[in-house]
Amino acid sequence: MNYVAHCPSCGAQVQFRSAASVLAVCEYCQSTLIRHDLELENIGKMATLLEDASPLQLGVEGRYHGGHFAIIGRIQLQYAQGLWNEWFVLFDNQRTGWLSEASGSFVFTFPTAITRPVPAYAEIRLGQHVTLLNQDFSVTNIETAHCIAGEGELPFKVGAGYPAPVVDLASATHFASLDYSDDQPQLYLGEEVELSALALTGLKDAAETAALHIKNFNCPSCGAPLRVHVQGTLSVACGGCGAVVDSSSDNYKILAKYHAQVSYTPRLSLGSRGKFRGAQYQIVGYLRRRVTVDGLPYEWSEYLLYSDRHSFRWLSEERGHWNFISPTTRTPKVIPSAAKAKVSFLGRNYVHFQHNTAVITYVIGEFYWRIQANETAEVDDYISPPLMLSRERTASEVTWSIAEYVQPEEIAAAFKPAQPLLEPDGIAPNQPSPHEDNKHRYGNAFALLALLLLLLQMGFVIWAQRAPVYHQTLSWDAYGVRSTTTEPFEVKGHTANLQVRNQTSLSNNWLYLDMALVNVDTGQRYAFGRELSYYYGWDDGSWSEGSATDSVLLSAVPPGKYFMQVDAELDASSPPVTDQLDLVRDVPNWSNFWLTLAALSILPLVVWWRGSRFETRRWEDSDYADAGDSSNDGED
Repeated sequence: MNYVAHCPSCGAQVQFRSAASVLAVCEYCQSTLIRHDLELENIGKMATLLEDASPLQLGVEGRYHGGHFAIIGRIQLQYAQGLWNEWFVLFDNQRTGWLSEASGSFVFTFPTAITRPVPAYAEIRLGQHVTLLNQDFSVTNIETAHCIAGEGELPFKVGAGYPAPVVDLASATHFASLDYSDDQPQLYLGEEVELSALALTGLKDAAETAALHIKNFNCPSCGAPLRVHVQGTLSVACGGCGAVVDSSSDNYKILAKYHAQVSYTPRLSLGSRGKFRGAQYQIVGYLRRRVTVDGLPYEWSEYLLYSDRHSFRWLSEERGHWNFISPTTRTPKVIPSAAKAKVSFLGRNYVHFQHNTAVITYVIGEFYWRIQANETAEVDDYISPPLMLSRERTASEVTWSIAEYVQPEEIAAAFKPAQPLLEPDGIAPNQPSPHEDNKHRYGNAFALLALLLLLLQMGFVIWAQRAPVYHQTLSWDAYGVRSTTTEPFEVKGHTANLQVRNQTSLSNNWLYLDMALVNVDTGQRYAFGRELSYYYGWDDGSWSEGSATDSVLLSAVPPGKYFMQVDAELDASSPPVTDQLDLVRDVPNWSNFWLTLAALSILPLVVWWRGSRFETRRWEDSDYADAGDSSNDGED
């Protein structure tokens, strides 16, 4: 569909490309035009849109799941803390949808029929679970926003002051919005997207818009010069007096006042630019947050980054540890756990690390929301090094963000600070273990060598000859024969081990044998002693101790002619004892296998111990320090 009419105010052509469009704003005279079949009604001038940092504009084209679309309209909505854009998109098959943009996140949604009743707006509470299309969603935001203005084609009538009671919900994979503007709530269902995945064309020229929208004014509190570099900045914090100024209008109202006597010098200078993670960023804001644990305050720094293609991101720094933080509209899935809480996000499991109440204690620079004094949020951190999920809850909103641990060298290379960055102190919650790669490397090497060793041992077992060499039955008694020398016998074949077995008739007694294998030709002796004892009886049940059988292995006995010399010692009260003496050449030997395996395991065990110690130190700073948990069970 492509319907073209003429603006009744200025005569310019007005185009309706979507059958769903009922309103259009004339791009020449800003008249708001309502379509009645083939007639256009002028209902007045559309209010002026506020400048923002969006790279999007009317006419931008892209692809979503293989379908080509174009942006044909926009409404701009404002709430207490800031504003966001809803871009009306039209696909080639006349399907319509919305590309929502707020605080650096982009969400594609489509109007969807509600198949079961949903709670009334007044009944919905933050964190409440709502079932939509057989999926479990959690309420993440409740706002009564107001429309600032619109442009292009729109599927409904809007104007300045148009109320928009909206509830945002999220699941692990989808985003949903319930719009209560009409008598019946409207459902919009979709997912978070990355602009880079939409193959967009026709975006704003970043250099031109940046040059055109720099704003300079003086702080209404102390008169210090202030500057807005980024479109969409709603508040600017004065570093001189601590005042936070509303920069969205020329009234420059003071929103908050932080302690002027407290001053911090950011390690990364405001205004610094650098290429980081494939995008050009500028540092536009700096704040400090504080938590109190066991009565002790702990503070860290956060830097607000702006990119014309990725909007807003954050860098945080605590004790020299850095994280790169991106917002997400998805809600992780809770994993039932008897110990620590766990969540699953994008195929990776995270384990709860700590819960705190964080308060903003210092601000300087530009921000995309209206900062209030001593803003607080309940924060829960879940870790899976090098990543960390953070859930922040305020009175009206639940937000999730994902942080990735970054080495200071990467930060310094991107933003080139005047002074060297701090060396990391201690262990950060999501700091990757320096021993993790070694654990896998040495563990894999140990497994491979152990397998090879086992295969080699199995070969020895299979190929062992187990050749009988000599057999004789000996008799011993307490007052008779105590010593004997066997007839010479031949040990044939190659040099191999020789097993000496003694199977006796001991019964509740002991026997000590002093034995020697002697080479007839060379006189070489293999001397050894063996002690046997075997006792048994009945004491509330049968019992036994020791064994009447014994064997010893002589290693590397060369072929030749030998005899055995045996001296026996018995208890004076012992009855006669018979001893079946057997010599067997080349029998399987497992002792060398176990000794070699133990030697191979020493280095992997040392590496494992060091890694375990690292994890123990990590968890000492968590809510679970008393549990002494050193496991890294947040990883896949």
